[in-house]
Amino acid sequence: MNVECDLIRAYFEKNGFWVRLHEFASEISKTKSHFPFFEIFRSSNLSLVQEKRFRLFTGDLARYESSVFGLIDWQVSGFSPDLLSNDVRLLKFFRKQIDNQKALWVGGNLKSLMKEDQLKLIVPALPKSENKTKDLFELLKANGINGVLTMSSVLENLLRNVSGKPESRGNPSMHLLKLLKLYGLATEPQLDIFE
Repeated sequence: MNVECDLIRAYFEKNGFWVRLHEFASEISKTKSHFPFFEIFRSSNLSLVQEKRFRLFTGDLARYESSVFGLIDWQVSGFSPDLLSNDVRLLKFFRKQIDNQKALWVGGNLKSLMKEDQLKLIVPALPKSENKTKDLFELLKANGINGVLTMSSVLENLLRNVSGKPESRGNPSMHLLKLLKLYGLATEPQLDIFE
């Protein structure tokens, strides 16, 4: 079970999308890695055409009827907490991930899922430095990515919208978020500034 995949599926579903998960395998050196891609779609676009941004937030999803999001996750990619505080190593990590996944992005399986300019990425974090973030965005754009959503944005949205009522069925990862919120171990990040 990949917790991040469960949370991302729940995130898109809570934001009005149907979700299909596709996993494609890639041979990286001598090991085989699986990369998840989320195909999201809904029957109608809920808002007027807005300016397109590269850095995406939950509010930006309203302009999409469909899209494809690739995931660079903690579990499979080898992302580690020390990368959160080192922009140089974080950029190096992303370069390696892009090299590993580039063949998938242009391959036949993924191309059949999407129209032009639909591929976006969900990443564990962005560099803290604005210059390094710009460098990363340029690197991603040069490799056919047209948007980035962070895992922290996904988690913040889920925590903000998780109900206090425990349910006996459903996504186990969402159930864990509910428990963390009920016991006061996880709070909505925006409310912390008023304490």
